[in-house]
Formats: sequence, C-alpha cells, structure tokens
Amino acid sequence: MFDREAPGYDRAARASMPGYLDLHRTLLGGIPYIPTRAFRILELGVGTGTLSSLILDGFPHAQLTGVDLSPRMIARARTKLRPFRDRVELVAGDLGEFEEQPYDAVVSALAVHHLTDPQKWRLFRRVWRCLPPGGYFGDADDHLSEDPTFDTRWAQIASSTSVGGRKRAPGWNSPQVVWHEHERFDHPSTLSAEVAGLQRAGFTHVGVPWRFFGQAVVWAYK
Repeated sequence: MFDREAPGYDRAARASMPGYLDLHRTLLGGIPYIPTRAFRILELGVGTGTLSSLILDGFPHAQLTGVDLSPRMIARARTKLRPFRDRVELVAGDLGEFEEQPYDAVVSALAVHHLTDPQKWRLFRRVWRCLPPGGYFGDADDHLSEDPTFDTRWAQIASSTSVGGRKRAPGWNSPQVVWHEHERFDHPSTLSAEVAGLQRAGFTHVGVPWRFFGQAVVWAYK
C-alpha cells in the first residue's frame, strides 16, 4: 500500500489534512536543542522525507537516521533530502523493529498508528531506552476519538473545510473519509491511551501541545 501511495502522498496528505503544516512545525518545536548543537535524531516512518527536511534545515548540525518500510517512500525521501545527504542515513525496515542505538531525540509523524496497541507500548519502551536523560520523543499522529459524538461532528465540519482557501472539487474525499479508510487496516489509539503508554514506558514529562480534532502532537521527555 505504501509503495502504491508514494508518488502522490505529499499532495494527498496536504489536501486531506488541514493542519498538516502546523502538525509538523509543532513536532519540530519540541526538540530541546539549539540549532548550533550537534545531535543524533531518529525518525520512525520517514515517508517521503517531509519532516526530515524540516529537521535538517532547522538544525544544520544534526545527523538523522530515517526508517521506513516502503522502498518507494525511501526513494522519494532520498531525492527530497539530497541537499542534506552528508547528514542523513535512510534505512528500510519496520518502524517497530529499529536497531536500538543511542539517540538524542526520536520523532515520528503519521506513522505510529500503523502499529497495534501492544506494538506501540513496546515501541515506546524501546525509544525510552535509546534516549539520554532529558531526551525527546515527539509523536504526531491520528487518534481515535474518546467519544464518537465528537468524531461525528468533525465529519460534518471536515466535509466543508477548505485547505489554502481552495474550494473542494466534486467527489473530493474529506479528511474523515481518508482517515476512516485507513482505520480498516491501521490501529489508531485514543490520545489518552498514548499518553498513558508513554508514561508507563518511563517518560517523566508527557504533554499535548497541539491538537486538531483527530490529530495531535505529543511531546515526551525522559
């Protein structure tokens, strides 16, 4: 599926997620290091390299390792990240089975919901082990509603929401349609369940600085 979606992923993601740019900027804002510092960062589910390019541009001394399951996504990421090729390594593999090494920060955008809940909780423990005291894990992802009443109302709003001021074309799939299609084979958790899972994994400080209906950014510090 990911190989099939790779060519049009960037365009589809921006069109179906009104908060797409804010989500990425907020995730980036949680990194607790100044731009002049050299540090190692791991991205789980690198996709086409959108988040990676923002990190490497904003932190010119960072070294990034990106993991993704899809060879076609990685191929597109390599092209996008060519200006940073001396500071990036892209690895094909399951985001839940990454090689545990010391990192100063770990981030993931729109990927952890591909894992089942037990796989998520295991991933959080593995991430915790890779980080130093004060290290950062940032996760930006889709989440299930705590109460389906809000999900229904969001569906009504999303059907008329525009992105960039452009009117929706006939037959356009709303964010809610796109997300529910993915829920047939993905495993989003509720936001409260994710926060609790991170706390159980050992993260001392866990907060939610940004939320837009079903999407949220979680900052967790060891």
